[in-house]
Amino acid sequence: MKKGKTAANALSRRGFLKAGLAGAAMTLADWRLWAAEEGLPEYYGDYLVGVAGRLRALSAKCDDGFFFITDLHIPSNRCVSGRILAKLIADTGVKKVLCGGDMPEAFGGKASVDRTIAAYREQWVKAVENAGGEFYPAKGNHDFTIRDKPSAANGFTYSNREAHDILMDTAAVKANAVVNLEDPEACYYYFDAPCGGIRYIVADTTDSVRTDRTYWAVKYGMGERQLKWLAGNALATLPAGWVAVVMHHIPITGIVSGEAENQTIFAPWCNILEAYQNRGKVSIGGRDYDFSNAQGRILCSLTGHEHAERQTFRNGLWHITEPCDAAYSDYIVGSSPWCKDLPKKDKGTVFEQTFDAIHIDRKNNVLHFTRVGGGADRAVRLAPLYLTAGGEMRLLDGTWDCYDADRARKERNPLNKYQSFFRYFNDVAEISSSQTLVAKKPGEAVALGTRADGKRDVLPVVVEAAARCRLRVGSYNIRFTTGDVGTENAWEERRDDLVALIRRLDLDVFGAQEVRPEQAAFLRERLTEFEFIGDHRAADRVSDEASPVFYRKSRFDVEKRGTFWLCETPYVPGVVGWGAACPRVCSYLVLREKASGMRFCFANTHTDHVSAEAREKGMLLIINRMKEFGGGAPIIFTGDHNCPETDAPAIAVAKILRNALYESETSPTGPWRTFNGWKHLDVETSVLDAFRLKPDPRNDKRFGQRIDYIYVSPAVRVLDYATVAEPRTHRRLYPSDHFPVVATVQIS
Repeated sequence: MKKGKTAANALSRRGFLKAGLAGAAMTLADWRLWAAEEGLPEYYGDYLVGVAGRLRALSAKCDDGFFFITDLHIPSNRCVSGRILAKLIADTGVKKVLCGGDMPEAFGGKASVDRTIAAYREQWVKAVENAGGEFYPAKGNHDFTIRDKPSAANGFTYSNREAHDILMDTAAVKANAVVNLEDPEACYYYFDAPCGGIRYIVADTTDSVRTDRTYWAVKYGMGERQLKWLAGNALATLPAGWVAVVMHHIPITGIVSGEAENQTIFAPWCNILEAYQNRGKVSIGGRDYDFSNAQGRILCSLTGHEHAERQTFRNGLWHITEPCDAAYSDYIVGSSPWCKDLPKKDKGTVFEQTFDAIHIDRKNNVLHFTRVGGGADRAVRLAPLYLTAGGEMRLLDGTWDCYDADRARKERNPLNKYQSFFRYFNDVAEISSSQTLVAKKPGEAVALGTRADGKRDVLPVVVEAAARCRLRVGSYNIRFTTGDVGTENAWEERRDDLVALIRRLDLDVFGAQEVRPEQAAFLRERLTEFEFIGDHRAADRVSDEASPVFYRKSRFDVEKRGTFWLCETPYVPGVVGWGAACPRVCSYLVLREKASGMRFCFANTHTDHVSAEAREKGMLLIINRMKEFGGGAPIIFTGDHNCPETDAPAIAVAKILRNALYESETSPTGPWRTFNGWKHLDVETSVLDAFRLKPDPRNDKRFGQRIDYIYVSPAVRVLDYATVAEPRTHRRLYPSDHFPVVATVQIS
């Protein structure tokens, strides 16, 4: 209680006034007038003008934004938040409201439930819709069920069909939601935000009614019908390059869930999410779902129920639970240390409510949380920090704590059976007195930073037993020498800039295309840290173009190397295969990293520009040869493939290997096009811009041709990916008529 009073005093009326003026002073008078008209204290307006300013700034740079409000417990809520949401929607343009459920209070009978429904519709749904917003609710564990009083097992429960009719009756759900037509009682659905390449998936964690009325008259859990629909429809149809936000009421993993049994009850749903995120397989009720070729990512699982703020990172997936909006005090106990110094919720202050606006920033791999009410703004980083056990890293910009991501001990509050204290552990990693992150043993952890301005940083930490084989790989068509003689794009004019760019890319292994003998000699001379492997494609093996592989010779040992021709007689030099315009080759290596002993195959090619049959058969030949040469070792396959991803040759390859562009665990960067044709564009269509479109439209030539690829086998993780559109020194020209594509990959 003492901490709450201290925090409340620290953010006094004067403090809120100062924060508001710093945010967006031009609308301060309007916000003050609104507060007066609503019968609220003046500093509501002063505070919220600052919140609105931060939301507008984030909206300008992020892909999408929405409000998340949960556990309204309306009879225990002073009903201010619905009006605040409406005003913020009108003022900032952040229109979507995701509601995490639990509208009624805990006890009171049918009359209380019915009053709750009326208030919910009028003061939240209607208020949001009248302001131009969209309201998307999830079903809570007592929507709409209630006990007569704490000591009674009896109470009132609406049927699943009645709950469906209440929750699914919003304009946004009716207009935008994709539902399971075979389940008329379903309170689960998804809807898309194509402008950001984002899908919002709403699940129901209490999709059946109990008969014994012990505790709430619903069952914690998710039936097979819902799970199969979510796996086969909501996730399996996620377009390539899109991301998903998953919302439901009850948390499903440790740390965020205060109920240990939930991890068992919701294991099937958790397994589905983790299988999708990690390109695995999962079985539900005897039916198998294979996500090995999935090309989207899940940003987070967002929940309520716990009345607290906690985050955990497990198996590549964020699980985030948010505080209750109702005026309960348990959010203080349950949120420590994830959210420090929370104030008591007091009527007549901005602490009456607690909810967040969340902005999706794909370019910077961050979820930005802007708090309305008690608590702090925070940035949840999507890309993990990898350390080896025994290693350490200095953390900057604030003070830090660190806690294990999947271990906590829950202790009930003896004075309140509905509250618990939590003890967290530092077995995986800890923060030293010098603000250094120290990795102790393999596992996952969450580092929490507090900046000088009070904003929080939340960082996932992955500690590994030993250093993994992480590589920077790439593909670069360097453009042959014979077509640009006497122009500013001549080889002699651009070759120094090209070598400088390759060095800046900091590659370990890369494939090049259109490399003529004179270019090969120059690159050998300049890139002395690399070894060059690859015959030229003519019958004499030394003339015409090559598609070589360069590898950093200090880091790797070579087990196998070679070049073969893409034709029915691969080891007869100079043969033209399957209607191609000219001979085509693949150069390959089987490498072993000296430090880790890890083995992998690296193949590089330039497929034909005329014959689709030659492209497809040639690439499948390469993959089969690499499987044979590597003896099951992971494959990295690069090249200029002269076709978009929607053409048959690319589709055939993608059934076996994965396009690294869509496997990146952080948002890819750079332009969509990889062939620039020597044309500089002042405004590029970025990869993330293209992701907002379905595959066919994004591969329309008006967006530029994306024909250069990095493919990887399923065992290879892709940590980042980029198309590098870097011009020559002091000129609006490029070193080649293609951009290099590069990725950081991990081989286990």
